[in-house]
Amino acid sequence: MYKSTIASFLACTTLSINVLAADVKITSFRFLENGSNFSPAAELCGELVTPSGKPEMIKITSDPGAKGPGLYYTWAGKDGKFCSLLATYSGQANAELAQ
Repeated sequence: MYKSTIASFLACTTLSINVLAADVKITSFRFLENGSNFSPAAELCGELVTPSGKPEMIKITSDPGAKGPGLYYTWAGKDGKFCSLLATYSGQANAELAQ
């Protein structure tokens, strides 16, 4: 009984983390330099799917799955929108609510 209670608690905790991660939507992701001059600098913008009306901390992971992913933190305003500059070598990034 004790083990099943702990397993249920962990399952609910994992579910709530996934629900929080789904509340962030990336609306724009682009490199700052185009053409022959490669630069890893990129701009990522997004918004909260359901804004809370208060500032929220957003965790951005650049190059997820890489040997050394970059972590960035930014604030979403009261309207739920945010933008951040970051470095990426794979052209991939994830955003979620920070815990």
